[in-house]
This record gives sequence, C-alpha cells and structure tokens, in this order.
Amino acid sequence: MEAVVGLLLMLLGVSHGVETYCDGRQDGAQCYGALGGTVVLQLMDSASEITKYTLTFNKIRILSGRMNNVSESLIANRSFFTPSNGTFRINNLSRNDGGEYTLETFDSRGQRSEQRTLQLFIQAPVSSVRLVSECLSQGEMRVSCSSEGGDSPQYSWTLDGHALTDAELLSGNHEPNNIILKQHVSGRLGCSVRTQVSRVSKEENIINCGFIFINCTSNGKHISQWVFAATNTLCIEPTTAPTTVTEMDLSTVGVDTYCDGRQDGAQCYGALGGTVVLQLMDSASEIYRYQLKINTTVILRGKQNTIVSDLIENRSFFTPSNGTFRINNLSRNDSGEYTLDIFDFRGQRSEQRTLQLFIQAPVSAIQLVSECLSQRMMRVSCSSEGGDSPQYSWTLDGHTLTDAELLCGNHETNNIILKQHVSGRLGCSVRNHVSSVSKQETISTCKDHSLLICGLQFAVAVLAVIGIVVFFHLKKKKNMRAEVPASPRAMEYSENSFSVVEMRSTSDQ
Repeated sequence: MEAVVGLLLMLLGVSHGVETYCDGRQDGAQCYGALGGTVVLQLMDSASEITKYTLTFNKIRILSGRMNNVSESLIANRSFFTPSNGTFRINNLSRNDGGEYTLETFDSRGQRSEQRTLQLFIQAPVSSVRLVSECLSQGEMRVSCSSEGGDSPQYSWTLDGHALTDAELLSGNHEPNNIILKQHVSGRLGCSVRTQVSRVSKEENIINCGFIFINCTSNGKHISQWVFAATNTLCIEPTTAPTTVTEMDLSTVGVDTYCDGRQDGAQCYGALGGTVVLQLMDSASEIYRYQLKINTTVILRGKQNTIVSDLIENRSFFTPSNGTFRINNLSRNDSGEYTLDIFDFRGQRSEQRTLQLFIQAPVSAIQLVSECLSQRMMRVSCSSEGGDSPQYSWTLDGHTLTDAELLCGNHETNNIILKQHVSGRLGCSVRNHVSSVSKQETISTCKDHSLLICGLQFAVAVLAVIGIVVFFHLKKKKNMRAEVPASPRAMEYSENSFSVVEMRSTSDQ
C-alpha cells in the first residue's frame, strides 16, 4: 500500500510540476521557481491591515488590492493572491516569469509607506541521473555523474551513506561531476544532483578494480603474496609503496572484473582464466522467481533468496542479497548472451534483460625496441605477449606524446618515430578491456654521424691525392736514371768516372 501511495505521489509530482516557496518579506530577496512548476511568494504577513497595495513585475502592475479585497490580477488563470496570509502563487511557470517583482504599500492618505523588491529566477529541474565507471591503469576508478535537464546543477558524492573523504579520493573533491577513486574503494556509491528547485540522486554498488594475490619477481628477488590490481603492472606490498615489476609469473594471475548488467544490452568483459562479477539486480529478496540463461541454456533458477539450481559446476556463485552472479576460471565458452527473466507470483514474465559477455586474454608482457634513423630520428616499436584487441598509448616523462615530439604516427599506435631532440623516460602502455601493462625505458637522442662521415671522406680524398703525387714523383725519378749520356765531357761523373779520364790523359803524353 505504501508503495502504491508513493507511486501516486510521484506521478502527481511529475504532472503538476515542482512547487517551491520563497520568503519575499525582506527587500532584495532572491527566489527560485521550477520551469513548469509553481512558486509561492510570501509578500507580507497579512493584507487585512494594509489600506492599499500593488505588485509590479518589471515595472508592469500585475496585482492591486485593498485590505482583503483583490481588485486586479493580470496573470490570467495562473496566479492567486491570498490576503489572509499574504502569499502570491504563480502556476505553470515559464522563463518569462523570471525578473524583478516590486511590492508597494500605501497608507490611508495614499502615501507610499513601504517598497520591497525580490528577484525571481526560473530554472529547469533535474530529471534523471546516470553513473558511468571506468577502471584506470593503476587500479583506480573514474566515475562520472551526468544528469538530464537542470540549470546550474551541483553535485555531491557519498559512499555507504557518508560524504567521500580524501582517503577515498585520488583527485578532486566530492562536489564535481567526475571523480577518481583510490584502488581500495568499494561499496554503495551515490551521486546527488541538485539545483535551487530540485534534487535527484542515484546509488550503485561498486567493486574495486580487481585486486588479487600473485607471485612475482621484482629486481631479481622473488616476492609472494603481493596484491595485484587487474588493470595494473605493479606488485603492491601491503606494508610498502608500489614497486615496479621487471618479471611476473602470469600463470598465477587471476583477473577479477566487474560489470553492471542491470541495463538491458550491457556489454561486459571477463579475463580468460579469471573471474567476472555480473550485477544482475539490486536484490533478489523481492523477486518472486527468476532465471538466467546463457544463449539458450538455463544456468540459474531461484525464488527470492532461495537458489533452486546452478548449472555451472563449482565455478559460479549467486548472491541473492546483492544480486551479483560470480563466474570463476573463465573460458572462451563462457562468452555469449546472458538473459535474465523475472516472473511475478502469477508466473507471468514481468521483465527481461540481456547482456553480452566477452572473454579476452589479458596482456602479459611488453618489449620496447628502438632504432636510430637518418637525421638523428628514432623509431620505437612496442610489442606485447598475449592480450586480445590490444590498444597502445605512449608517454614521455609522464605526459602524453605530442605532435612536437612525434615525426609521424600518433600516441595510440604500436610504432612511432620520434623527432631529433626527444629524450627522457619513454613509456608504452598496452591495454584491453580486462588488463593493462606498461613499460618504461630511458632514451637518449641519436648521435649525428654526418660530421664523422664527412671527415672520413675528406681523409680518403687527401690520401688519394698524396698517393698520386708520390707515384708520379717516383716514376719521374726512375725515368731520369734510365737516360744514356751523349758525350763524356758533357756529363757530370762520379769519382770513379773521373779516374778513367785521368788515365787517358797520361798516355797521350
């Protein structure tokens, strides 16, 4: 019965719009009315003792009266003044009703005894709220809150009924429409959107982005029982700060993912060999009968908090209190269309929802290979082992690569060419819907070998010229020694030759 009354009140609220109240007895009051709704302006305590009064809207008189008698009202069929309590009611508000309202009162002599003004602002009310969550690379969760309608909306967040704290928020505060939650945060997350004339909120159960236990090796040392985030490449020891893992035993990893399947047509992802948690409903305690099928095979039946049958042997578990269905040790065969049917006490199907589950192999390891090109440019390739439908992203010293650093390609491909001046800590991240792995390496600019090449070319040319000069010099010297003298007296002889000439001169005497 209470549910029926609540539904009727909700329908009446929708059909008649939002009603707001404002005390305009103070000069300069600011009042708000909902578009399509009703505003009640408290102009005075009572008109029974006021000789004459007028109400103008943007200098146009819309109401006049004497004591308990209203003589004029120009907002036809939409306004009503109650002299006994001094309230002025305007229905079916439009944007044109916003502006300055001025009340003037007069005494018995016709002299103005008081003048007050108020500003009326018309706002569209918030109609609905939507929450969208996304796991990030370090195991954090980004959650956005969007609303339909509503002028100048303001946002606030709660977790299990209390306002979010700095211990739960990675960045921002609990008042923007986008927040980032730290790795350990889970529970009943709520977003409230409000304006001056309305307030709408929505809550959803969130699960942290898949922390599990693995064995890993860090810097050559084997470490066990560290916590691993499903979307992270870090082993995180509970008592110390995160440490980068150089090698990882991925055979021990089981990735835990979560998907909200309460919306018809939801797309969910699970990691091969891991676990997926499907949010099928808020709670089964008030559902008379339900069943879950994969493709055409019924795998789960139940009534309220009692599970009748569960056909995925030793690998699944349904929790009626929170409506989650957990499947462990996922295989490719677990992918497909899951259909939830809900029945009322008469056996009639009251609701049907489907979701698509896709099983992906997680990314396991990354290798970076760099190569210097001509003009001091560098080609870098990023390759990963395993992982279905991998997506790539690049960073340099923590920021996304820009066009000023890239010669060609973009920061979302697995092969890039860096410009000449680029150096620093280059990182490549490979991700899919169930995992993310990253690797960083320090790179230096490629050396310019053009001067060395030019120097070598010059040295070779100089040596070639010297060789040619020496060759022709030796050849000329050899030719000079091979010439025969025409007359002994015309030649310059050596010491032995001169002795021969002396002997001939003695014989002649």
